[in-house]
Amino acid sequence: MLTARRFWQASLKRNWALYLVVVVVFAAGLATGIWSACGLHREQVGELEAYIRGLFTHPAGFEIDSGAVLRTSTVNNLMLFGAIYLSGLSVIGIPVMLGLLFVRGFALGFAVLLLIEDRGWQGVLLAAAALLPQNLILIPAIVIAAAASLSFSILLIRRGFNPQVNIWANLVRYTGLAAACLAIAAGSGLIEAYLSPYLLEAVLALVGD
Repeated sequence: MLTARRFWQASLKRNWALYLVVVVVFAAGLATGIWSACGLHREQVGELEAYIRGLFTHPAGFEIDSGAVLRTSTVNNLMLFGAIYLSGLSVIGIPVMLGLLFVRGFALGFAVLLLIEDRGWQGVLLAAAALLPQNLILIPAIVIAAAASLSFSILLIRRGFNPQVNIWANLVRYTGLAAACLAIAAGSGLIEAYLSPYLLEAVLALVGD
C-alpha cells in the first residue's frame, strides 16, 4: 500500500503538467455539457424528462437488468480505455485522446444538469445515486490512463529527436498501467450494475411523488 502510494506521488510530481492538461480538458467537457443542457428547450428533452418523472411517480416499478448494465458498461469502458491506449501509441493520437476525454466530460455534465434541472434538489440526490458511486473510481482511472497516454506520445516525439530514448521498457510500463486502469474500470462497472440501482431505488422511494 505504501509502495503504491509512493509510486503515485512520484508519478504526480514528475508528470503534474500532463495531469493538469488532462483535468482541464475533462473539466472543459464537463462545463460544456452543463452549458449545453442549460441551453436546451424543454421540447428537446421532453422524452427524457417524462422518463425521469415516471421514475419518481412509480418508484415501485423501477427495475434494472444488472446483467445488461454490466455488459453495456464493460463494452463502453473497453472501447474508451482501448481508444485511449491506442491513441498513446502515436503522436497523432494526442488530439484523439483529448477529444475522447472532452466528450466523456461533456456527457457526464449534460446528464447531471438534466437531472438537476428536472427535479431540483431531488435531482441532486438522483444524480448522486445513479452517477456518483461508479464515477468516484472511474474518473480517476480515466485521468490516469489519459495522462499515461499523453506521456507515452510525448516519449515517441522525443524518440524522433533522440534514438537513444528507451521505448520498449516504457511501453511495457504503459501497457501495464493501462491494464490496471481497465481493471479499475471493470470494478466501476460492477458498482454501476449492482450497487447504484439499489441506491437509486432508495432515493426514488425517499423522494418519489
